[in-house]
Amino acid sequence: MALINCPECGNSISDKAESCPHCGLPAKHFVRLFRDNNEELPLNSNELKDFDPVEFRNSLVSFDRDYASLLSPTRYISSSDRVRFVALYGKYHQILKNDLILQYARTNAIKLQIDDVGLNRFVAKMEILNSEIDKHNLAYIDRKLTEFKDYFDHILDDIDPGIKLDDDQRRAVITDDNHCLLVAGAGAGKTTTMAAKVKYLVNKQGVPPQDIIVISYTNKAVNELKERINKQLKINAKVATFHSFAFEMIRKASQDPPDVNFSSYDIILDMLVKQIFDNKQLMKNLVLFMGYYFDLPEEVFQFKTLNEYHLYKTAMDYETLKSGLGEYIQKVAQKRSRSVRTITGEFLRSTQEVQIANFLYLNNIDYVYEKSYPYALPQARKKYTPDFFISQAENKAYIEHYGLTEDMKSFVFSAQELARYQKSISDKRRLHKTNKTKLIETWSFYNDRRTLMDHLKDTLLSNGFVLKPRDLDEVYRKIVETGKDKYIFKLVWFTMKFIEQYKTSGYDEAGFNILRRKTDNVRTLLYLDIAEEVFRHYQKILKSKNQIDFADMINDANFLLAEMQKQGVNLSYKYIIIDEFQDIARQRFNLTKRLADITHAKVVAVGDDWQSIFAFAGSDITLFTKFLDLMGSGTELKITHTYRNSQELINIAGNFIQKNSAQIRKQLISPKRLSNPIKLEFFDDSKKPRQNLADAVNRAIANIIAEYGENGSILLIGRYNFDLYNLATTGEFEYFNSRVVSKKYPKAKITFMTAHSSKGLGYDNVIILNMMDGQFGFPSRIQEDPIIELVEYEDKTVPFAEERRLFYVALTRTKNRVYIAAPQSRPSQFLVELIKDHDLPHPPQVNLNIIDVFKLKCPVCSFPLKYQFNKNYGLDLWQCANDPEICDFMTNDPRRLKDIFKCPKCRDGYMIVKQDKNKIGFYGCTNYNTAGTGCSNTIPFDDKS
Repeated sequence: MALINCPECGNSISDKAESCPHCGLPAKHFVRLFRDNNEELPLNSNELKDFDPVEFRNSLVSFDRDYASLLSPTRYISSSDRVRFVALYGKYHQILKNDLILQYARTNAIKLQIDDVGLNRFVAKMEILNSEIDKHNLAYIDRKLTEFKDYFDHILDDIDPGIKLDDDQRRAVITDDNHCLLVAGAGAGKTTTMAAKVKYLVNKQGVPPQDIIVISYTNKAVNELKERINKQLKINAKVATFHSFAFEMIRKASQDPPDVNFSSYDIILDMLVKQIFDNKQLMKNLVLFMGYYFDLPEEVFQFKTLNEYHLYKTAMDYETLKSGLGEYIQKVAQKRSRSVRTITGEFLRSTQEVQIANFLYLNNIDYVYEKSYPYALPQARKKYTPDFFISQAENKAYIEHYGLTEDMKSFVFSAQELARYQKSISDKRRLHKTNKTKLIETWSFYNDRRTLMDHLKDTLLSNGFVLKPRDLDEVYRKIVETGKDKYIFKLVWFTMKFIEQYKTSGYDEAGFNILRRKTDNVRTLLYLDIAEEVFRHYQKILKSKNQIDFADMINDANFLLAEMQKQGVNLSYKYIIIDEFQDIARQRFNLTKRLADITHAKVVAVGDDWQSIFAFAGSDITLFTKFLDLMGSGTELKITHTYRNSQELINIAGNFIQKNSAQIRKQLISPKRLSNPIKLEFFDDSKKPRQNLADAVNRAIANIIAEYGENGSILLIGRYNFDLYNLATTGEFEYFNSRVVSKKYPKAKITFMTAHSSKGLGYDNVIILNMMDGQFGFPSRIQEDPIIELVEYEDKTVPFAEERRLFYVALTRTKNRVYIAAPQSRPSQFLVELIKDHDLPHPPQVNLNIIDVFKLKCPVCSFPLKYQFNKNYGLDLWQCANDPEICDFMTNDPRRLKDIFKCPKCRDGYMIVKQDKNKIGFYGCTNYNTAGTGCSNTIPFDDKS
């Protein structure tokens, strides 16, 4: 017996004591710790408190047996098997990572009655456990590949004896983890892999068919899977869409099963047209929304750059409420034709100008937009047109709205531009003061953060104007009667989309409060108030009719599963196989995970993140790319051999899609070889673009027929359905539903589809139509409304991320070549990228510098030019989108970007671009006439253009 010091209280105690008689510390914490050389180990009680020698000794007894069972050659080790094993033995593995504790256990093994050989084996095996499991599973799969080679060679003979699974597919079939993400490239045979997986589970794993459920998205995909699995393989596994599976659950759990509602449009329209008059607050909100905010999602201070703001402005039509209700009719003399043009639409320059105009209209203040001021600005080359002229009896004033903050600052203008803007404001103030005209100024942003409407109201009242609000019933009835197509119908469709996405995101009636916390935008908050009322009414009608819509099916089934989980109800599914998982929405993911949790089923998610293209329908690509993290564990597998596209096309398309580093990396492999897999048929889009496009398509068809004959299928792919209409207007093509006939090549088997519709299909050859740069080009530059963005996932990993995936889908529909009808003047960003990256042949006149939305740029400030009729000049003009205080450039000829200006010889003429019989341009006065009585002033161009 020896005396030692208690490590807790420091008193001398016997090293044989069961505990310290002074402080009660258990003996395991004060046994003397020695190295092999009898040097005492520097351990303290805290480091040893979790090490229980008795428990560890007994753990070693079971470890070898459990380890051998885990790594049995007859089993695949799943992630849950690994987790359970680590839960049993991971504690002491972590403790023994402390070298001092490990040394202590080894030194005192006899005293602690620990098998030192077993201890060393435990430490060694736990240290390499993960790698050993991975090696074991790989060896298991290799053994099964050999053992079942003949089985796999003929596994799908009942479907087609010619179908042979490749190595990737066979490994995917054998792998048996709890959660498997099967990433299958385009044309890689994922449907055959899923069918083979089901057959293998039934034949070789002994899984009853009723314990397997296969889920896909569309009835077409489900019917194909049923044909293969149920009919051809004769396996009675359940194959269903998400909606049919969910609806079946709901019907079985309901005493009075609901019907499916197919008339959400009618319910919402009825509310907004008829029921609304009993809800004055909702009516007021609707008038405010349609008057001030509908179609007006952003304003200047929410753009990152001035260029971004002006590109947006050129794409918008800022129509006023007065115009939308048919009350704006103005007759304007056209300068050049001397005819009178009747204008029935009032289109302004910006969001906030429309808000001002609608405020004036709704409060019975007469206004004229951009009425010419009777006096000229000093040194000005053009007419001075204040934003608004307003009058009420004898009270008259001009309103100027400035795109600056109240203290005349800007987040987007340069210092030089801002100084020019501020000087323009000073000049206008001086002009009004000199001529004793009343000037009212409004600003885009106020220091007190109150809205523009609040400040406009205060300013008008302080200037003696009386606000006489129009009767809301009268305004709304007029909206319903005369503006239904511009307001009500659009609002119904918009609200239908919002409610569907709202439900698809998993929100219920309480979700509106959550969304309100995400924004302080006045427009969005106003719409949420409207949408909440409509949502409640819509749900009330559904309930009264005992109906549910498609979004409710998924959510209700999820709630039903939650109740079953609480009550301990078990479902029999052992395997859940989901097709097209890259398109999964949050609510469907929640349903899948809930079903897996209740049944403890293994989940196989099959898809291709490179083809995730349905965000507008609620899909969230991160649910695919982060699947294993969200599920907790699992295995990612890839099917990389594709049999549709040539290797050369795969290389081009794969390089294109993987410019987004957030996409899952993979290298697809094809046995097919084909040089020049992408061929460009260029056409002149600067004149007769539709006819020239049709000619380019016919040339592509001719080349296809020459190479492959008339019996091969040809798919025309457009970005939008109207791409086919544009083609047909030339008279060169006719179409019957999706079937297209070329009058020049009537025997050609041609089909038209949008890129979205073409997904999952393969054709012998493909022609892509719409590769123009523009708002409706490819990529499409249409921005989703910020309100919808609240309930819809947007992939912002790279610009046009989803459009990039959509173009990848279009490229990979072909079994042979892709022909692209390529515009020379305005090729799209994607087309230019392909040409530059892969040195695709192209004529020298192709414009490879087009990357912006619009070709025409202001020669003064480089911002886009917007084409519209200008009533003050009586001309159709290309006008700079910049604020006029910064740049007022405008021209009548886009080929010669020459600014118009006042004629120096006559009183009211303007010098515009004209050309002589030799097509030499010059300035000529608008007051010129052939009778010789007008102004004949001409000025040659300096550059002889």
